[in-house]
Amino acid sequence: MMKLVFPDGDRPQLLLEQRVYRLGSAPDADVALQAEGVEPLHCELQVGAHGVQVRVPAGRRVLVNERPVDGLIALRAGDTLGVAGRRIRLVDAAGEPACEGAGLRENAGRDATMVRPVLPKFALRGLSGDHFGHSFPLQASLTVGRAVEAGLRIPLESVSRLHARLTPAGDEVLVEDLGSANGTWLNGKRITRAQAVHGDEIRFDTQRFQLLAPGLPVRAQAGKAPAANRWPWLAVALLVLAGLGYAVAG
Repeated sequence: MMKLVFPDGDRPQLLLEQRVYRLGSAPDADVALQAEGVEPLHCELQVGAHGVQVRVPAGRRVLVNERPVDGLIALRAGDTLGVAGRRIRLVDAAGEPACEGAGLRENAGRDATMVRPVLPKFALRGLSGDHFGHSFPLQASLTVGRAVEAGLRIPLESVSRLHARLTPAGDEVLVEDLGSANGTWLNGKRITRAQAVHGDEIRFDTQRFQLLAPGLPVRAQAGKAPAANRWPWLAVALLVLAGLGYAVAG
């Protein structure tokens, strides 16, 4: 289990549970940071069974071990986040370094681990609209919507500001509609909360995506047989029609 330590001593340590923590200047942020240059949602800490990642939206300045990062970055015990001059340290709740300075000096020498991109277990591939052909990694909880702070932003009026949330869980992804006006759909059925697997189609209003697990073959979508399997049935249908035509002519 991990916790956040604030070396400035202005707030107590924060024990991390498996969920998403919002850092920023918004009043409802989990870690409120009131300083010049801090956005309402400046970054997120995504805590899961396999560790902690920080998600930095485009245009936000966040340092990990004194180096600027963006996107989704894996963290480990001893790493330090820097936001607008504030330092936040991630430590193992079972035992942190006895000397903070020593821990920071050790981190400073770990150039190879300053930035550790997370390999995604799932990805969303766009099947329509401006996102067609683009893939979006799904390492941890991902919010989809029209809002700027959404992890996957779809800037269309038909898409709600915070439309849906996708959360990987083992070999499945939990898909949750967040009260959208035009709905979230899984394989053609409108859902409020459902489990999706590799190959499923997920739709936010009219915007279609396919859930993929890298390295696995893409299966045919529900209700659509592969083309190779349809040809024998087509041949049989043509023979039957030809036989009826011959009978009528006779």
